[in-house]
Amino acid sequence: MPVLHRYKERHEHYVLTSINEAIITFQLTKEGEGKLRSAGVIAGQPFGRALLLDLYRSGDAYTHGSGPGKVVIKVDLRQMAFDFLNDPEPESLFPSCAVCTSPFDLHLVEIKNGHYFASILCPNCRKDNHYEIDSSIPLPLVTRGIFNRFLTIKGIEKMDSSVLSYKDLLNAEFQSKWDAIPKRARRKSIRQGKLFELKDNKQSNLI
Repeated sequence: MPVLHRYKERHEHYVLTSINEAIITFQLTKEGEGKLRSAGVIAGQPFGRALLLDLYRSGDAYTHGSGPGKVVIKVDLRQMAFDFLNDPEPESLFPSCAVCTSPFDLHLVEIKNGHYFASILCPNCRKDNHYEIDSSIPLPLVTRGIFNRFLTIKGIEKMDSSVLSYKDLLNAEFQSKWDAIPKRARRKSIRQGKLFELKDNKQSNLI
């Protein structure tokens, strides 16, 4: 499972997790740290991989580029192996490069190299001369709506396994939000019912 850690030299946090048998560091925005605090996550404590994925999807957890800069961290691999043991959520929950399985700086890309299809690639594989990339979108920006519009506008019908997995992830995320609506509606209905009961009781006491 991912584990939240605090920098020794400053009051900021980062996340370590295991993906494809490698220890991956995710830096956090201030908003990302706030979301973890709101969820009750504290430094040194493991938390659900799905929560880290949600932060990644919102851009509040990232593995590269802008932010506090490069991070050099000394990791006790024995301790990390203990922290990540028996992770109930699969590593496949996170997207990865279709070629090398790297989770870094992923883009949804349109590839034209004899076979016209969509793929997900890391920076190194995007530079590969074997690929002719026409369009490239940073993966954290790709919502379900943008994903579908991208395929429609570009006329893409074929997708490799990395894109099909991400499509399933976006659809599952969309479905979970719709499934939550009836629950919120039921809770609202119950609260309204109790409010009306209280009003009726007050009125009957006045009579």
